[in-house]
Amino acid sequence: MNGATVLAVERACAALANAAPAETFRVRTGPNAAVYRVRLADGRPVVVKLFAAGASHGAADEARLLAAVAASRRVRVPAVIGQGPVPGLTVSALVTSDAGTRTLGDAIGAGQMPRPAALLRLALLLNAFHTIKAPTGARLAPGIGQQVSALGSHCPKQVFARLTPALEVIAAGGRRERLVWCHGDLHLDNVIRSGDRHFLAGEAVGPHLPEYVVDFEAATVDVPEYDLAQTLVTCDALEPSDRVFMAAAYGRPLDGRLLDAYVAFQAVRGWTYAAHREGRDRDAWAARLHQALDPQSEERIPL
Repeated sequence: MNGATVLAVERACAALANAAPAETFRVRTGPNAAVYRVRLADGRPVVVKLFAAGASHGAADEARLLAAVAASRRVRVPAVIGQGPVPGLTVSALVTSDAGTRTLGDAIGAGQMPRPAALLRLALLLNAFHTIKAPTGARLAPGIGQQVSALGSHCPKQVFARLTPALEVIAAGGRRERLVWCHGDLHLDNVIRSGDRHFLAGEAVGPHLPEYVVDFEAATVDVPEYDLAQTLVTCDALEPSDRVFMAAAYGRPLDGRLLDAYVAFQAVRGWTYAAHREGRDRDAWAARLHQALDPQSEERIPL
């Protein structure tokens, strides 16, 4: 964490939470955002999310999306404490209450939850999220048409060509009456396990959905298969049995052929931006790409 980031966190806490940070821990950083867990001088645990200037998704956008989810009373999200530009700097910041550190991914790693149970939680959360109406006027991630156009500009031609059959299925399956608000990136580490209602920004449906959902940069409007496919890919749940299990746990009608097509699209999209362009998690994304595009072959796709 460099000095400029320390300054941004300090100023964000002072301006938006009315307290100085006593302890600061970096959670993650990315091209357009950085997340820090902070204990304020008054004892409150908060999360500070910094957004780069000019990013397509900023603090105000994230705050509006969180407010819409909270108002729905369908899915738990951390409470928004404040958002806005960081005084004297070019970044903006969102400060929320800290829902905890125990993600579904952590629970699996610690042996506290079997993987199928965690996948079930994700499917139930997707089911609940898809009943929420997308907020009017809120900035959402690009739709599938814009995503395909951008992907064609960045993805190597030999890989993009392999995606053509899936894109044909997607083009034929995007009926407007099936569109839902999609989280866009609901994976094991974007779901926090917590039974503490102190941080609740809206009442949950019942005791069966106690988790908190975070990170809404990729929220968009599409068919439900788009969202479920992203979860399958990012959770490495690409075996046929995983797809059948998640589709059944989701509990709403799904088009299996369209789901397979979106799995291919999400794998290519993830590999292109994370592994090919940014050099992150190359082995993991190569394995996902192979399994999504050519699962029957023992030979890997030449990249």
